[in-house]
Parts: sequence; structure tokens; C-alpha cells
Amino acid sequence: MKRFLYFISFFITFSCYCSAQENYDGAKSYGKINVENKNIKIYSQAYMHYPHVFNDFDRTLAFDTTSFEERFFDTTYANTTKIDADYQFRRIYEILSLDIFYGGNKEEVWFNFKKNDGYAAPLIRYNPEINAFTGMVWVFKGNLSRKEFSKKYIFRKRKFFLKRKERINWSDVRIYYDNNTQIFTLKLKNLDGFTEIQAYPRYTSVSRSVKEAQERYEKVFASYLKKLGKRKSKFDKSITKRQQIHKKALIKYDEKLWASFQENYMSEEEKKLSREEWLLYYDIVIANEIKAMGNAEPMIENVERSMKIDGYKIKPNPFIPSDQFNEENAMTKTLYQKTNSDKVAITQVLVVDLTNKRYQKYSGSKGIKTINVELNKNNDCVLLAWLRNGDIGYLTMEDFNAIEINEDREAMISLEIIKRKMASVQTIRNHLNF
Repeated sequence: MKRFLYFISFFITFSCYCSAQENYDGAKSYGKINVENKNIKIYSQAYMHYPHVFNDFDRTLAFDTTSFEERFFDTTYANTTKIDADYQFRRIYEILSLDIFYGGNKEEVWFNFKKNDGYAAPLIRYNPEINAFTGMVWVFKGNLSRKEFSKKYIFRKRKFFLKRKERINWSDVRIYYDNNTQIFTLKLKNLDGFTEIQAYPRYTSVSRSVKEAQERYEKVFASYLKKLGKRKSKFDKSITKRQQIHKKALIKYDEKLWASFQENYMSEEEKKLSREEWLLYYDIVIANEIKAMGNAEPMIENVERSMKIDGYKIKPNPFIPSDQFNEENAMTKTLYQKTNSDKVAITQVLVVDLTNKRYQKYSGSKGIKTINVELNKNNDCVLLAWLRNGDIGYLTMEDFNAIEINEDREAMISLEIIKRKMASVQTIRNHLNF
């Protein structure tokens, strides 16, 4: 009968529930792991490690693909630079300023971009298209006086009388032209938003008429757009190139991370799956973990995880010198054998306290070795022990309470043995009632 059961269990393949989909095409087989709407089984603890291994990697996926034009209309960018969320000094990002031009008609407000006091270099570096208007000055198209214009567009309002004037600075600018009215619009941007000023350009010399400048508006504006277009094209190409480099590096890193994850955590059956197939298995397992863990092989890691799902807590093992073992602390030196008195090597021991829903783990070895274990008979406890070959030995509550301990706090424990391939986590837990 045992041979027959072993034969049957050998051919049981992994099955797991596959969520219903409109285009569901039935069961799919991937090696030994069969994805069907039957049983669900966990093959290793890899599913527990997956979110931690790849958690930080998700953060490296971010890449700013915001285009040149989009950055202008987004106030979180200064020119093409992303503004730090915790910036302290506006001057780092607001690098342009306007200035009154006093060489023109006193009845009009003439102004230009400020170029002295360190303003020229940022203007030429970050907005070189403005050079299309070299030799020209802007004439404000509105009803403000020079003083009013300065208060609105050049200097901030002083908080108190003796405070030095503070300039209004801008982070970027765009210029638009209306051919019907021959008026230009300067759209200025800072960290607070946008401001538009209507004006028209003319030559700085009063001897040259406005009409002479107007005859060149289309040509000057075309030059401005050409220079702006070159800057846009260069920036967007740079973004694409950098993104490709970033993506290539991520793919290479991700491949190595996945290979390492497979090697360190997956069972042989899982390693045969493609990444897409394993992630399907992963999604189904975490959605049905209790059932999947119950069908898993009875390794100590799986049994421990199954208990944690049900609310069991681990109890730290007390450190007590061997010469102080007594009935009060319940520590005992244990050796293990089969019921036929054959000695067995025990690699790990698990004592489960059913009364308090706690458990303790003890390490053994691949040889015959005394293992110090707390045998508390005041509570309802069961014992599991893993043999060197992976088979499992166990004591029921009755067997646990019947352990004989001599006056030197030593005990020879006789285990019932169940073959590893004949059991699952849930069959063991059901058998021992925990």
C-alpha cells in the first residue's frame, strides 16, 4: 500500500488556480508546474523574498521623459532643469531679469533683458535664441509709466522702507509674434507662475524709425524660432539618448538580479519557468497563500510560514548552561531514534505549543548530536524533527507528554517517521492537530 501511495504521489504535479479571463484558453503546462484550476502548491520560499529583492529596483526605473516644450509650461522646471522640492534660494533657478532702458523716448517705457551684474552669461547660455533681437530694445505696449512698470515687472515691493530693492527674476521666457497687430508677447515664467507682457522691438537708436524695425519682424522672429528649435531638438535628442543608456543599464542589471534571485531562492521546478510564467505562479500563490502553503512540501520553512499565517509566534530559546538544567526551566538534552531503536541524525527540531500558539526552533546537525530542547509538559505541545534525508519525525501531544527524562535531564526520543514525499504541510498539521 505504501509503495502504491508513493507511486501516486510521485506523479502529482503542481496545480494552481488561474483567474478567469475572457480569453481563457484552458490549462497551460510549464514543465512540472501545471497551471490549472485545481490544487495550489508552494515549491519554495522564493515568493516570500521576491517583493524585498525587487523593491528597491522599482525606484531605479524612474526616468524623466518630460519634453522641452512641456518643461516650459510646468512651473516645477526652471528652463529645462527640475526644481528641487526643498529649494531654499530662488536665485538658483530664477536667473533672468528685465531692466529699464533709459536711452529712448521718455514718453514710452523702453526695456530689455538685464545683461550686467552677472545676468548676461545665464541669458546667453540658457536662452541663446534671444540673440535674434540683438541691437533692439523692447517698447512696452500698455498704459504703465516707467515707475509703475518697474514696480510690476522689475522690482518686488519692499517689506519696509529701508530695505534694499529686490529684483523680480525669471526662470524662463518665450516670445510670440502676432503678424496682424505686429505686437510681440513676452511670456515670462518664475516659480510662482507666468506673466505676459505685450511689447514691440525697435532699434536702440532713436534715429531709426519703428517702421524700419517692423519691416524685419518676420525675419527676426524666424531667426528666433530657428535658434529655439535647434535648442529643442538638441535637448529632446539628449533625453532620448540618455533614456536609452539608462534603459539598457537597467535591463542588464535586472537580468543579473533575476538570475541571482532564481539561484538563491527558487526550487529546481521553479527555475524551469520563464519569468512571465513564474510571476503568474507568484500572483496565484499570494492570492491563495493559505491553501498553497498547505499543499507545499513539509520543509521547516514552509511549516513555520504556515503557522505564522495562523497567528503562531516564535518564542526565543532561553540560554541556560547545561549544568543548570532542571524541571523548572524544562531544558533537556535530547537524542533521537526511530521506533525500532535505530538512531537518526536530526538537522532541525520544532516544538509547537498549541496552548499559547507559540513555537521554538532548535538546530541539530547531520550527525548524531545532543540537542538542547525545552520540553514543557505543562502545555499541550507537539514536536517535529527533520532527519538528514529530509524525512520528518513527529510526536503527538500524547507522545510528547510521555517523554521520559532521567535525573540528568536527558531523554531519548522515539519518533514516528513520515516520508517527505508522502506528506504536505497541511497533512502534517492536520495529523498533529495544530
